[in-house]
Amino acid sequence: MEDNHKTYFVFSESSILITYNCEINFKLISDILNTRERIQINLNDCIDEIVQSISSLLVIFDISKISAENLITELKKIEDKEIDLFESNKTWQIPVCYDLKYAVDLENLAKEKKLSPAEIINNHKSKVYNVLSMGFLPGFMYMGFTNKNLHCERKEIPSLDIKKGSIGVALNLTCIYPQDSPGGWHIIGVSPLDFFNLKSKNPCFAKPGDKIQFIEISSRQYQKMKKEKSIKPISK
Repeated sequence: MEDNHKTYFVFSESSILITYNCEINFKLISDILNTRERIQINLNDCIDEIVQSISSLLVIFDISKISAENLITELKKIEDKEIDLFESNKTWQIPVCYDLKYAVDLENLAKEKKLSPAEIINNHKSKVYNVLSMGFLPGFMYMGFTNKNLHCERKEIPSLDIKKGSIGVALNLTCIYPQDSPGGWHIIGVSPLDFFNLKSKNPCFAKPGDKIQFIEISSRQYQKMKKEKSIKPISK
């Protein structure tokens, strides 16, 4: 069922998928976040969970309280309310070491893009990124959008052991691996921070709509901060 630039699917017996058929940019992310806020406020009694991606919302509902057909009707009513409820929250400053010891793909990416490693680094840290979505791993942030000079495909052969805190780039996005993991993003640095902690009230400190600013640190600073287990990201 299509409505302007959105399509509503009955995804399962107890879920509706809303997909957004338009260019991925921060306006789209803002629209999705506003829709999520409106759903939570207006339909909280019958909604169990809302899962957001970069271009969709999965609305999981209680089938004993509302049918899929009636929920789609209510969702459309909510979408008609042109009210912005979501406001961008915090800007987080994330320390990153771009030393080649940790930036295992930096030199190859620089050759591919016909840039020096220093130019790759400067392009990457020069922007403030929007957290677009969470996914793949708990605490894994999809952030956009990178400088056009950094746009690249994922690696043809994924790495099997990307280290926790690694900073990657692929397509027009950048990311941070919250734990050791396989992956196909080009690794150009590493951060000493923890990006997912189950013992914390908020396991991931950042959320979609927040902003990320990368601050370059030296290898010595990285090693020192790694030893300081209480080190926290800085927000402003």
